[in-house]
Amino acid sequence: MLLAIETATDVGGVALLEFDEGSLRAEIVLGEGTSYNAALMPAIDQALRTGGCTLDTVSVIALSVGPGSFTGLRIGLATALGLCFATDRGIVPVPTLAALSLQAEGAPRIAPALDARKGQVYAGLYGPEGEPLAEDRVTDPLPWLESLKGLGPISFLGPGAMLYRNEIETVLGNEARLIMGGASWPRPATVGRLGERLRKRGATRVPAEVELRYLRPAEAENRGDSVAGHTRGERIT
Repeated sequence: MLLAIETATDVGGVALLEFDEGSLRAEIVLGEGTSYNAALMPAIDQALRTGGCTLDTVSVIALSVGPGSFTGLRIGLATALGLCFATDRGIVPVPTLAALSLQAEGAPRIAPALDARKGQVYAGLYGPEGEPLAEDRVTDPLPWLESLKGLGPISFLGPGAMLYRNEIETVLGNEARLIMGGASWPRPATVGRLGERLRKRGATRVPAEVELRYLRPAEAENRGDSVAGHTRGERIT
């Protein structure tokens, strides 16, 4: 069994999937305002009960590794590492924006965007199967949107797209399709499905090799704190 963990945004959770077919056995979504520190392990226990499984049946963890909330990502990684301790479980690092792009239901070009605060977004550009068409980046919204002009219809989704909806419509007009509502938040089930696909490609890593993808320095690094993460990622052991 594969356990998926999504903590990159304010709406996250866990999912339990079967290997090979990627069949969803259980999904627990934790809404806005939920403390991952307090709720993540109980959600995992609930998913296992719902799926009729025990933790012993889980051999791989699909972990949403960012970009996203620094705190949320660290809690997700720490939880995954704890579940792997003294076991032979591996972790499949799943790029958060790639997983989010799968929720656009096969659109030819998908632009997932998360709120990066400070007037910026974490943004990507993907094809219909989660394949990157450009590198993920942290950027001001307007220059990013200008760079997408002329590419043809693009589906936007994610908290960043919801936040900058007016800017998207102003810059791209009819070229933009906005996906709103629940599909615009990263889902743990989607992290799991992409994680299973990546697992089949040999992407499983030993826990010590897993890095978070911040795309910019953590706040602690900006203050000169020695425990801060790096710009491109952070390895926690």
